[in-house]
Amino acid sequence: MKNTAALMLCLAAAIAVQPLKAQGWNQDKTGIYSIGVGGAGVIALGPFPAYVTGSGLSVNVSGEYRVQRFIGVGFETGMDVFVGHYYRAGYYYAGYAAIGIPIAAKCNVHILEAANVPIANKLDVYAGLNLGGGPAFYTGPGGGVFGFLEVGPQFGVRYWFNPNVAVFGEFGWGATFA
Repeated sequence: MKNTAALMLCLAAAIAVQPLKAQGWNQDKTGIYSIGVGGAGVIALGPFPAYVTGSGLSVNVSGEYRVQRFIGVGFETGMDVFVGHYYRAGYYYAGYAAIGIPIAAKCNVHILEAANVPIANKLDVYAGLNLGGGPAFYTGPGGGVFGFLEVGPQFGVRYWFNPNVAVFGEFGWGATFA
């Protein structure tokens, strides 16, 4: 509890000494672009009762364009490499590998910008949805090329070091999480 109080006090102090600027979540640009490297997870449903689970490395590129002061729409693509497990009634196969190429659209609401919080020029907190799919190359039982669907919510935080460079973390289904 003491750590939370100290963190809130530091955040309040940072907000109080921060000069007001009107840059917003994308630093007065019409769009922003991000390169993400991190982990990703997947649950793929097959013909009942089969399903595949896995986790692995994700490298992606995304872009987001302002359509309103605090709403952005964009895209995400890249490459996901998974190692995981295949389950089917009475059958278990471990150690498959799959490479997926996601192609997704996304829409985000930039929360601090919508609330008109003064720190929004340095810190961007957003939430939204993504929807997409793409081809995947699978080496497990019945291996080959198949399509997959990715859909789900996402939540992210971006901190701007200067108007051109930021670091972000994003959590959700169908998205790289760092």
